Amino acid sequence: MNHHHLSGLVRRIAGATVAAVVFALLSLANPATASAATGADAAALAAANVDKTAGTCANNPTYNSLGGPQFETSCSGGPEYWCADFAQWVWEHAGFSTGGLNAAASSFVDYGRANSTLHTSASYSPQPGDAVVYGSTKDSEIHHVGIVTSVNPDGSISTANGDWGGTQNTGSMAGFAVSSHVAAITIAAGQKSAGSAPDNVDAADGYYILGYTTPVATGSSNPYTPAAVCGSGFGVVDSHALPGAVVYLLFNGATGQNCVTTMATHPVGQVAMDATLAAQGGASASNPGSFTYYAGPVTLAAPKVCVQWGGSYAGASWTSDWSHCG
Repeated sequence: MNHHHLSGLVRRIAGATVAAVVFALLSLANPATASAATGADAAALAAANVDKTAGTCANNPTYNSLGGPQFETSCSGGPEYWCADFAQWVWEHAGFSTGGLNAAASSFVDYGRANSTLHTSASYSPQPGDAVVYGSTKDSEIHHVGIVTSVNPDGSISTANGDWGGTQNTGSMAGFAVSSHVAAITIAAGQKSAGSAPDNVDAADGYYILGYTTPVATGSSNPYTPAAVCGSGFGVVDSHALPGAVVYLLFNGATGQNCVTTMATHPVGQVAMDATLAAQGGASASNPGSFTYYAGPVTLAAPKVCVQWGGSYAGASWTSDWSHCG
C-alpha cells in the first residue's frame, strides 16, 4: 500500500508546531542545497579527481577529492569495474539526482531514457557535466561512461574517465580495477558527436560514442528510496528504468524475501503504476493503483527459486524473465 509517511505524524501535532515539524521533516526528505546543481559543478568535481585510483583498495591507494576511500562501491563492490561508480559519484556529490544509476555503464542509458535526457543525435553539442556513454562495434553492450569536464575553444571536449588504463593481462575484473585510474581524455571536435569513434578511446576494441546523458536536478526527485520503501534489511540487487520511473528488485538475505517497488523519478501527482513479483512455481503479488511516489512494496519469500519481477508507470510496463535464482 502506498502512503505519504509524513501526513499521519503532522495531523497529531497542533498549532504553530505543525509548520515547524513539516519543514523539518521535508528538509530531511529533500536536503536543500545552497544553490541548484549545475553541469559546471559536476565537471569541476570530475576534473578534481583526475589521476585518482579506485580508492584505498587500489595498488596505488588514494582518497577521492572529498576525502572518501572510494567512488560509490569501486572498492567494496569487489573491487569492480568502476567507470559508472565514478560518474555516479560525481553527479551525486555535485547535487544531481542519481535514482536508477548503479555500477553498470548501461544504467546511464536507462537513466537518460527515463528522464528524457539521452542525446543520440549527431547534432547534439555535449555540455560540461554530461555523461558520455560508449558502446562497441563488436557487440551490443554498453562498455564505458565518462564525464565531460569542458568544451574547449577549438570545439574539442575534455573528459574524465574512471577505471581507465588498468592492467589488461590480469585476467580479472578486480585486477583491472585496482590498477586503473581516472584519466583525462580530450576528444577532437570532429570526433565528439554521437556515432563517432574517437581515435584515442579504445579504438582497438571498437569503442564509439553511443550518446550523451544530461543529469537532472534533485529538487523534484522522489524523496523515498527503495530500501526505505521495502524496509530494514533489504538491499537493491537489480533495477530497470521506465519512462518516468524505475522498477527496483531488492532482497533480504536474513529472511530470504524479495521485494519490488516501482518509483516515480520526478513525482508529478497521482499516476497509474504497479509493482509485480512472482516466485517460480509459487505465489505472485502486485500492487496496481494510482500513486504519487511509488507502487508496492510487494514482497515474497523465494530464497532458492527464480523470480519474475516488473512494474508499470503511466502506461509503460516491463517484466523480467525468470532470474535471480537461488
